[in-house]
Amino acid sequence: MMSTLTKQEFRFLEESCRFVAGEAQVEDTISLHSLIHDGTEAYLTKVKAALGTDEMDVAASLLMKRLGFLAVNCLLSMTAFNKTLKVDPANIWIDSYVENDVWLPKLRYTEVQAVEVTEFGTREEWRVQHFNELFNGVFAPLIQRMSKEAKVSRQTLWENVVLYIYWMYESILPNQQLDAPYQEEDFKSLLEADPALFGMKRNPAALFYKPKTFVELHQAEIRMRTTCCYYYKTNSEGSRCSTCPLNCNV
Repeated sequence: MMSTLTKQEFRFLEESCRFVAGEAQVEDTISLHSLIHDGTEAYLTKVKAALGTDEMDVAASLLMKRLGFLAVNCLLSMTAFNKTLKVDPANIWIDSYVENDVWLPKLRYTEVQAVEVTEFGTREEWRVQHFNELFNGVFAPLIQRMSKEAKVSRQTLWENVVLYIYWMYESILPNQQLDAPYQEEDFKSLLEADPALFGMKRNPAALFYKPKTFVELHQAEIRMRTTCCYYYKTNSEGSRCSTCPLNCNV
C-alpha cells in the first residue's frame, strides 16, 4: 500500500534537495521519460545556452551533476524517513530555474508516492528494489543515451551522480537532527550492491569511493575525482572543482 511524505518531510526535501512536487511553476520543463525515450540532444542544446558553453559533452556532464540531486532526495528519504519514493521517469520532471545567474534546475514529482519498509520482509529487500528502480530504471538508460548522444564517457556521468551520494551520507545526514539509525547500513548496502542494479559490470558507487587524501592546496582531506566534470569550461576564470583530478597536473 502506497503512502506519502509528511509536511515536515516535504519541507526538508524542498529546502535541502532541490525537490518540488505538483504542477510546474515554470515554462521550461521536461520529463525524464522524454529524455530517455525521445533523446537528449534537443534538451542539451538548451542546457548549453543556459550554461554558456558550446560543447555537448560539457552540457551533458553538468546536467548529470544537477540530476545527482535525484539520487540524493531518493536515498535521503529512504535512510532518514524510512520511505522510498516511487521512481517513475514519466512523473519526474526537470524544471529550469536560475539563481544568482547560475542555472540550477529543480526536480519535480507530479505525484509523490512512498513505499515503507514495513511492506517488505527485510530492509535489504526493500533497499534492493529501490536501488533497481532508481539506478537501473532511471540513471542507467539516461546515462547510456546521454553518453552516446553527447559523446561523453559513462564513467564521468556516473561519478557526477555518486559524488552527491557520498556527500549526502558523509556530510549532510550526520549533521542533521534526524533519527536515522540506518545511515551506515544503507550506505554500506549501496557500496556492496550488485552491479546489475546499475546496469553496469562494476558498481559505480563502489568504483569511485576512494580514500580521502590530504590536499595541501586546500588544507583538507579530500576525495579526488577520477574523471573531470568539465566545470572549468563553463566559467571565464577556468576555475576547477577542489576535487578535480586535473589539479594534479597544474
